[in-house]
Amino acid sequence: MHLSLFALTLLASVAAARDFTLYEHANYKGASHRETRNDDNACWNMNGKGDQASSVKGKGCTTFYRERDCKGDQWENVEDAPTVPSFLNDHIWSFRNQCKCDPVARDRCITDCSLGCSLQPIGAPSA
Repeated sequence: MHLSLFALTLLASVAAARDFTLYEHANYKGASHRETRNDDNACWNMNGKGDQASSVKGKGCTTFYRERDCKGDQWENVEDAPTVPSFLNDHIWSFRNQCKCDPVARDRCITDCSLGCSLQPIGAPSA
């Protein structure tokens, strides 16, 4: 059986997708919003969906930003977080499904988002 190019492309895009869920309150409580986007360097604006976010569930490397268009203060998240940093609480405006893969998060990042992170030796400065 042969798969068409379209089917292969579709399978590849699904395999390279990542999702996370934002919750209104700490400890994954309250209203939620789920995002599923490609595992790439694209910037996605939340359009108001992150302005009440206090916790996040999802494996993989996602960088959350305080401003639109992936600008401003940022936080690299690599696993479930029952709370977000105070500067982002109720102020997540944009995100990328990619991290710089700093040495502290290196192992989790390589495991969870191998397409989004370049391999770096332990102790190497993050890019």
